[in-house]
This record gives sequence, C-alpha cells and structure tokens, in this order.
Amino acid sequence: MIQDGKRVYAVDLARGLAVLFMIFVHVLITYSNAEVQHSVFGGVIGFLGGPPAAPVFMALMGISFYYSRNTDMTSGVRRGLKIILLGYVLNFLRGVAPIYIVGFVAPSMASRIPAAIANVTDALLELDILQFAGLSLIVMAVLRERKVNKYILLSLAVAIAVAAPMLWGLKANIPVLDHLLDYLWGDKPSAEACIGNFVSFPFFPWFSFVLVGMFLGDTLTKSPDLHKTFNKIGIVGLLILIASVPFMLSNSAYHMGDYYHCRPGGVVCIVGIVLAWLYLCNVAIEKIEANRVFAILFHWSRTVNILYIVQWVLVMWVADAILGFNKCSYSMTVAAMLGITVASHFINELYLKCRPVSLRK
Repeated sequence: MIQDGKRVYAVDLARGLAVLFMIFVHVLITYSNAEVQHSVFGGVIGFLGGPPAAPVFMALMGISFYYSRNTDMTSGVRRGLKIILLGYVLNFLRGVAPIYIVGFVAPSMASRIPAAIANVTDALLELDILQFAGLSLIVMAVLRERKVNKYILLSLAVAIAVAAPMLWGLKANIPVLDHLLDYLWGDKPSAEACIGNFVSFPFFPWFSFVLVGMFLGDTLTKSPDLHKTFNKIGIVGLLILIASVPFMLSNSAYHMGDYYHCRPGGVVCIVGIVLAWLYLCNVAIEKIEANRVFAILFHWSRTVNILYIVQWVLVMWVADAILGFNKCSYSMTVAAMLGITVASHFINELYLKCRPVSLRK
C-alpha cells in the first residue's frame, strides 16, 4: 500500500493479523472437539477468526483497490477471473484429492471422514472466499471504471445488506445457472461444523464490506493526514458499534445468522468492529517500534492468496489422513494451530523461492 511514498502499515498489519486468525479458526473448527469449541478459549478464537479476519479482508480488498497500479477495467476483470479459477484449484487440492488418495492408501481412515466432506461434487463446487474475491474484483473494476461516487458506494452497501435475506437460496432449478446464482445469494447449510455452509461468502451481503472498504480507500488516498483520518475511522466505528448494540442484544442469533449469512443488524455491527479494528492497528503501528513480528505479518499480508491456499490444504490433509475431524483436546488444538501456522509459513517461503520468474511480479 502506497500513500505519498509511504506504506500504510496499519493496512498491512490488519491483513497479516487476519491471516493468523484465519489459520487459528480453521484449525479450531476442523480439529477441535465440542468442549474446546464451546469454551472461552474457543469463543475468543472464534471471534478473532470472525470480524477481524474475513470482513477485514473484504474491507482491505476495497481499500487496496484504490492503491492498485492496475487501474484499467480489463486488468481487474482478468485478475478476478484468475482468482475464481484459483478457488476451484483449492477445492480440488484440499477436498477432492485427499478424499481419493486417503481412500486409496488408508481406507480405514477414509471411512472416518464425515459424509458431507467426503462428497466429491460438493467439495469441488464449494464457494469460498477466493470465488467471492474474484467476483468482487470484477465488480469493483466496473464500479471504478464508472467513477462511482464514494457515498453512492455506501448506499449500495446498505442496499445489499438489506436485500440479502430476501434473496438467500433463490434458485432457477437449472444446475449450471443455480451454481452461478449461488455466487450471489447461495445458502447451502451443512451439518458438519468444519464446513457450516457450502456457500461461505455469498455476494449478498459480503460485498457490503468491500464497498465500505472502497469508501475508505477513496478517503485514505485523498487524506492529507492519515493519523487524523484513522482517528475519525475509529470514532465512526465506535459510534456504529454503540448504535448496533440494541439490535444485537434483542436477537443476536437472528442478526448474525450463520455468520456467512448475516442480516442487516449483524452487517452493521461487524462494520463497526472492522473500523475500530483498523483504528487499533494504526495505533499499534504508531506506538510500537518496528519488530520481527510486524515484519512477518507484513510479509504475510503481501502473500495472502498463497498462504490461504497452503494453510487450507494442510488443514484438510492432516484432518483426512491423521487427526480426523473434531476430535482434538485443548493441548492438541494449540499444537495444531502452531504447527499449521509454522508449516504454512515455510511452505509459502519455499514456493516464493521456487516459483517461476513470470509469477514473481
């Protein structure tokens, strides 16, 4: 991220932390038993892997779009399509491949894979954050090409959040078309805790967070004083949180849905958390001297797509072939979190060193 020749390190820190929390929560929902998941420890990890993770990713995607060197619509559409394809590659690597290979090498272990996870078709067609990110990049490219005013972007964010619950699950009963519609408002709940929903990030309502990020990106790129701007972001985030509390307390289960399908109250509350979190990340950057931990988080921020793929492949292969699903105690969960994080980091480093020159730009 460049702002007047300087990196906006608060954004890098927020994205790097989101990577860490993402790994932790994926380990939790895949490996941990019910006692761990429903404990205070599980609740803390679940929260960190919630608003400060995926919604922050979405908002940062919108912010980063305004700092991108590729400003033409064609580049945005092309990149979006590549990321969508990458999502299906991930589905094959983490879902389809281990099902077949573990089934061939260790049939006894394969028999313990939950039925919902062992369904090859569902595993290949699952819509995750990469598919959503790709579609979002395409839509953002169109919006930027049209030079849409940032306040109209906010209005669109509200409209999408409000409309989402009325659209979830709508189908045309035509298989290919229904899969495409799932990108927009799919809702395919799963009985398995480690999946939750086979449409994890439907465009409605998740694009609301991207639009908020685009508003912030427009604001930050034009800000003469980032310190003051981040302070305003923090104040607005706090006010949004305070305003959303009565709605959330009235029926939090309704407003939060299954997390992947938040209703308007949940979306507003998460937006408040995201804004407050970005402010806190900026405070950390301003108050804490540069250190090795920050350097690693910044590095993860710049290589997030590869890390996302690596950690999910590791998580699912280890579950399929070694640990099983939802069986780990506290100690095993913590060990797995640390192990997957370290392994993901070093595999990412190996990839960066060995990847073709044409992919290093």
